[in-house]
Amino acid sequence: MSDPYLIAHKVRGEPAFDIAEKMECPLCDGQGIFQGEEPDGGDSRCVECEANGYWWIIPTSGHRAYPYWAEELDVFNGEFGTSLRGVPEMPDDIPDHYAHSTSPTQVRDRLAALLESLPPVPVEPFKRRF
Repeated sequence: MSDPYLIAHKVRGEPAFDIAEKMECPLCDGQGIFQGEEPDGGDSRCVECEANGYWWIIPTSGHRAYPYWAEELDVFNGEFGTSLRGVPEMPDDIPDHYAHSTSPTQVRDRLAALLESLPPVPVEPFKRRF
């Protein structure tokens, strides 16, 4: 793991600060280039880490983060007030730390479909062996 950073990222639609570390991207082995079989036979940018070679991880939870601002924690020397003035506004198009890809209605529909796919409950009682 790398040194800790103070990051600003989107959490449930709101800007938030967190401590994060860089983790080597397992898809490209930290190279930023996907080394797989491409249709044209060449290499391409790693889309998982956006060709950076690393991901951001929140060490206390192990969750992945998508910061729009980051600063090494050592820079602050215990004085956060003046250093945080340079934090930009949160862009709307960045991924959320807790991505919600389904609405409550979709969850209910999926649950209903799952329950319908289960085998029917036996109508007649059957004898169990003990």
